[in-house]
Amino acid sequence: MNVLGIETSGNIGGIALCENQQCIITKTFSGAMRHERELVPAIKDILEEVHWTVNDIDVIAVDVGPGSYTGLRIGVTCAKTLSYALNRPVVDVPIFDIVAENCTSGTLPICPIIDARRKHVYACVYQIDGVQKKRLTEFMVIEPEKLLALLPRPVTIFGDGILPYKEIFSQEDIIIGAEEYATPKPGNVALLGEKRYESGYQCEPGKLLPLYLQRPEAIEKKGMTI
Repeated sequence: MNVLGIETSGNIGGIALCENQQCIITKTFSGAMRHERELVPAIKDILEEVHWTVNDIDVIAVDVGPGSYTGLRIGVTCAKTLSYALNRPVVDVPIFDIVAENCTSGTLPICPIIDARRKHVYACVYQIDGVQKKRLTEFMVIEPEKLLALLPRPVTIFGDGILPYKEIFSQEDIIIGAEEYATPKPGNVALLGEKRYESGYQCEPGKLLPLYLQRPEAIEKKGMTI
Protein backbone atom coordinates (compact mmCIF):
# COMPACT_ATOMS: atom_id res chain seq x y z
CA MET A 1 0.00 0.00 0.00
CA ASN A 2 1.30 3.43 -0.97
CA VAL A 3 0.51 6.29 1.39
CA LEU A 4 1.07 10.04 1.09
CA GLY A 5 1.45 11.81 4.45
CA ILE A 6 0.86 15.56 4.73
CA GLU A 7 2.02 17.49 7.80
CA THR A 8 1.23 21.23 8.07
CA SER A 9 0.35 21.75 11.73
CA GLY A 10 3.44 23.74 12.70
CA ASN A 11 5.89 26.29 11.37
CA ILE A 12 7.89 23.79 9.31
CA GLY A 13 5.70 21.41 7.35
CA GLY A 14 6.53 18.45 5.17
CA ILE A 15 5.33 15.37 3.34
CA ALA A 16 6.30 11.71 3.22
CA LEU A 17 5.65 8.62 1.16
CA CYS A 18 5.32 5.21 2.78
CA GLU A 19 5.05 1.83 1.14
CA ASN A 20 3.76 -1.16 3.12
CA GLN A 21 4.53 0.39 6.51
CA GLN A 22 7.99 1.59 5.46
CA CYS A 23 8.74 5.29 5.08
CA ILE A 24 10.67 5.56 1.83
CA ILE A 25 11.11 9.32 1.48
CA THR A 26 10.45 12.51 3.47
CA LYS A 27 10.63 16.12 2.36
CA THR A 28 10.39 19.13 4.67
CA PHE A 29 9.63 22.63 3.50
CA SER A 30 12.42 25.17 3.16
CA GLY A 31 11.30 27.60 5.84
CA ALA A 32 8.69 28.65 8.35
CA MET A 33 5.07 28.85 7.21
CA ARG A 34 5.75 28.06 3.56
CA HIS A 35 2.99 25.48 3.41
CA GLU A 36 0.81 27.22 0.85
CA ARG A 37 3.71 27.93 -1.50
CA GLU A 38 5.56 24.61 -1.23
CA LEU A 39 3.04 21.86 -0.49
CA VAL A 40 1.80 21.04 -4.00
CA PRO A 41 5.24 21.42 -5.69
CA ALA A 42 6.76 19.24 -2.95
CA ILE A 43 4.25 16.47 -3.63
CA LYS A 44 5.09 16.60 -7.33
CA ASP A 45 8.84 16.52 -6.65
CA ILE A 46 8.70 13.68 -4.14
CA LEU A 47 6.59 11.52 -6.45
CA GLU A 48 9.08 12.07 -9.27
CA GLU A 49 11.97 11.08 -6.98
CA VAL A 50 10.49 7.65 -6.33
CA HIS A 51 9.12 7.30 -9.88
CA TRP A 52 5.48 7.32 -8.81
CA THR A 53 2.57 9.17 -10.34
CA VAL A 54 -0.36 10.52 -8.35
CA ASN A 55 -2.31 7.46 -9.44
CA ASP A 56 0.12 5.26 -7.48
CA ILE A 57 -1.12 6.80 -4.22
CA ASP A 58 -3.54 4.44 -2.46
CA VAL A 59 -4.28 6.44 0.70
CA ILE A 60 -3.86 10.09 1.71
CA ALA A 61 -3.10 10.78 5.36
CA VAL A 62 -3.10 14.28 6.84
CA ASP A 63 -2.23 15.82 10.19
CA VAL A 64 -5.40 17.56 11.43
CA GLY A 65 -3.85 19.13 14.51
CA PRO A 66 -4.56 20.92 16.70
CA GLY A 67 -1.95 23.41 15.58
CA SER A 68 -1.60 26.38 13.24
CA TYR A 69 -5.08 27.14 11.93
CA THR A 70 -3.71 28.46 8.65
CA GLY A 71 -1.36 25.54 8.17
CA LEU A 72 -3.99 22.96 9.00
CA ARG A 73 -6.49 24.44 6.57
CA ILE A 74 -3.90 24.27 3.79
CA GLY A 75 -3.02 20.63 4.50
CA VAL A 76 -6.62 19.51 4.92
CA THR A 77 -7.73 21.31 1.75
CA CYS A 78 -4.94 19.67 -0.25
CA ALA A 79 -5.76 16.21 1.15
CA LYS A 80 -9.45 16.66 0.46
CA THR A 81 -8.79 17.86 -3.11
CA LEU A 82 -6.54 14.88 -3.84
CA SER A 83 -9.07 12.49 -2.35
CA TYR A 84 -11.82 13.80 -4.62
CA ALA A 85 -9.61 14.07 -7.72
CA LEU A 86 -8.06 10.61 -7.40
CA ASN A 87 -11.03 8.88 -5.77
CA ARG A 88 -8.77 7.72 -2.97
CA PRO A 89 -9.54 7.33 0.75
CA VAL A 90 -8.32 9.98 3.15
CA VAL A 91 -7.40 9.45 6.80
CA ASP A 92 -7.18 12.18 9.43
CA VAL A 93 -4.40 11.79 12.00
CA PRO A 94 -4.31 13.91 15.21
CA ILE A 95 -1.01 15.50 16.15
CA PHE A 96 -1.03 13.88 19.60
CA ASP A 97 -0.75 10.42 18.02
CA ILE A 98 1.91 11.69 15.60
CA VAL A 99 4.28 13.08 18.23
CA ALA A 100 3.63 10.19 20.63
CA GLU A 101 5.28 7.97 18.00
CA ASN A 102 8.53 9.88 18.59
CA CYS A 103 8.87 8.16 21.98
CA THR A 104 10.45 4.85 21.05
CA SER A 105 11.77 3.73 24.43
CA GLY A 106 10.76 3.66 28.07
CA THR A 107 7.64 2.44 29.84
CA LEU A 108 6.41 5.57 31.63
CA PRO A 109 3.17 7.20 30.54
CA ILE A 110 3.74 10.15 28.22
CA CYS A 111 1.82 13.36 27.64
CA PRO A 112 2.35 15.66 24.65
CA ILE A 113 1.50 19.22 25.74
CA ILE A 114 0.87 21.85 23.07
CA ASP A 115 0.46 25.56 23.73
CA ALA A 116 -3.18 26.52 23.09
CA ARG A 117 -2.63 30.13 24.25
CA ARG A 118 -5.16 32.00 26.39
CA LYS A 119 -3.75 30.22 29.48
CA HIS A 120 -4.65 26.76 28.16
CA VAL A 121 -2.80 23.79 26.68
CA TYR A 122 -3.77 20.89 24.44
CA ALA A 123 -2.86 17.49 25.88
CA CYS A 124 -3.43 13.75 25.77
CA VAL A 125 -1.97 11.06 28.04
CA TYR A 126 -0.66 7.79 26.60
CA GLN A 127 0.56 4.51 28.04
CA ILE A 128 3.46 2.90 26.19
CA ASP A 129 2.98 -0.82 25.63
CA GLY A 130 5.88 -2.07 23.54
CA VAL A 131 5.59 -0.24 20.23
CA GLN A 132 1.94 0.62 20.88
CA LYS A 133 0.74 3.92 22.34
CA LYS A 134 -2.63 3.60 24.09
CA ARG A 135 -4.61 6.74 24.83
CA LEU A 136 -5.50 7.03 28.51
CA THR A 137 -7.47 10.26 28.10
CA GLU A 138 -9.48 12.12 25.51
CA PHE A 139 -7.89 15.00 23.62
CA MET A 140 -8.03 17.93 26.03
CA VAL A 141 -7.89 21.70 25.96
CA ILE A 142 -7.27 22.48 29.60
CA GLU A 143 -5.68 24.89 32.04
CA PRO A 144 -2.15 23.78 33.02
CA GLU A 145 -3.03 23.54 36.72
CA LYS A 146 -5.95 21.24 35.98
CA LEU A 147 -3.81 19.08 33.69
CA LEU A 148 -1.23 18.76 36.46
CA ALA A 149 -3.85 17.20 38.70
CA LEU A 150 -4.79 14.67 36.00
CA LEU A 151 -1.30 13.48 35.11
CA PRO A 152 -0.27 9.99 36.26
CA ARG A 153 2.97 9.88 38.21
CA PRO A 154 5.70 9.40 37.23
CA VAL A 155 5.16 10.67 33.69
CA THR A 156 7.16 12.06 30.79
CA ILE A 157 5.85 15.27 29.21
CA PHE A 158 7.04 17.18 26.17
CA GLY A 159 5.93 19.91 23.80
CA ASP A 160 5.83 23.68 23.34
CA GLY A 161 3.09 23.99 25.94
CA ILE A 162 5.54 23.31 28.77
CA LEU A 163 7.85 26.34 28.63
CA PRO A 164 5.17 29.00 29.32
CA TYR A 165 4.11 27.02 32.41
CA LYS A 166 7.40 25.45 33.43
CA GLU A 167 6.97 26.49 37.06
CA ILE A 168 3.73 24.48 37.15
CA PHE A 169 5.12 21.35 35.51
CA SER A 170 8.46 21.35 37.36
CA GLN A 171 7.68 18.50 39.75
CA GLU A 172 9.91 15.74 41.13
CA ASP A 173 7.95 12.94 39.43
CA ILE A 174 7.40 14.72 36.12
CA ILE A 175 10.14 14.21 33.54
CA ILE A 176 10.43 16.79 30.77
CA GLY A 177 11.37 14.98 27.58
CA ALA A 178 13.66 16.08 24.77
CA GLU A 179 12.50 18.91 22.52
CA GLU A 180 12.68 16.74 19.41
CA TYR A 181 9.87 14.56 20.79
CA ALA A 182 7.47 17.41 20.03
CA THR A 183 8.30 17.63 16.32
CA PRO A 184 5.52 16.17 14.15
CA LYS A 185 7.17 13.98 11.51
CA PRO A 186 5.52 13.55 8.10
CA GLY A 187 6.59 9.90 8.09
CA ASN A 188 4.59 9.28 11.25
CA VAL A 189 1.54 10.84 9.57
CA ALA A 190 1.79 8.40 6.67
CA LEU A 191 2.53 5.35 8.84
CA LEU A 192 -0.32 6.05 11.25
CA GLY A 193 -2.63 6.83 8.36
CA GLU A 194 -1.90 3.43 6.85
CA LYS A 195 -2.49 1.69 10.18
CA ARG A 196 -5.80 3.48 10.70
CA TYR A 197 -6.93 2.66 7.18
CA GLU A 198 -5.98 -1.00 7.50
CA SER A 199 -7.97 -1.16 10.74
CA GLY A 200 -11.05 -0.22 8.73
CA TYR A 201 -11.09 3.52 9.35
CA GLN A 202 -11.31 6.33 6.82
CA CYS A 203 -12.79 9.81 6.80
CA GLU A 204 -15.44 11.00 4.41
CA PRO A 205 -13.70 13.74 2.39
CA GLY A 206 -16.59 16.14 2.88
CA LYS A 207 -16.28 15.76 6.65
CA LEU A 208 -12.50 16.15 6.77
CA LEU A 209 -11.74 19.15 8.99
CA PRO A 210 -8.92 20.43 11.19
CA LEU A 211 -9.23 19.26 14.78
CA TYR A 212 -10.45 22.42 16.50
CA LEU A 213 -10.59 21.84 20.25
CA GLN A 214 -11.34 25.51 20.75
CA ARG A 215 -12.32 28.41 18.57
CA PRO A 216 -9.59 30.40 16.77
CA GLU A 217 -8.57 33.40 18.86
CA ALA A 218 -9.45 35.97 16.20
CA ILE A 219 -12.97 34.55 15.86
CA GLU A 220 -13.45 34.34 19.61
CA LYS A 221 -12.49 37.98 20.05
CA LYS A 222 -15.15 38.98 17.55
CA GLY A 223 -17.77 36.90 19.35
CA MET A 224 -18.40 34.84 16.21
CA THR A 225 -19.10 31.13 15.80
CA ILE A 226 -17.45 28.66 13.39
